[in-house]
Amino acid sequence: MSKLLSVNPSLCTGCHRCEMWCSMTKYGEVNPSRSNVYVIRREPAIDVPVVCIQCGLCINSCPTGALKREGTDAIIVDSDLCAGCGACVTVCPYGVLRFDEETNLAAKCDLCGGQPACATHCPQGAIRYEEVNKVAAKRREQWATAIVSKG
Repeated sequence: MSKLLSVNPSLCTGCHRCEMWCSMTKYGEVNPSRSNVYVIRREPAIDVPVVCIQCGLCINSCPTGALKREGTDAIIVDSDLCAGCGACVTVCPYGVLRFDEETNLAAKCDLCGGQPACATHCPQGAIRYEEVNKVAAKRREQWATAIVSKG
């Protein structure tokens, strides 16, 4: 069964370990600006992890075919094909695709080959790597809760 990242903002404490582990795993340095997962702070003290949901909208935007779905169901950037044009960055509805200025390539979450460091090292369980049906059920519940709370 396929797996995806699932986020529960109510569990996030804003420790930013997910960002640190992501940048360390991908680039060998603790540098949140090079992370492919983001923790956004909204005052007074709400921290929300934002991750790629592997939706695939970026795939068709790439003029060189550098974005591909791999065995883990993650969409990966083929560095040999990426022209660094940024077309995928502009189409991402969540703003999680970025242009890496050090490599001049597109950068995004690739689920760490099926063992995402962000989920493995989240001490609160705010980011989890779960089966796709479980993730979908949680998203339905979040939408229903949001609609009920509005009105």
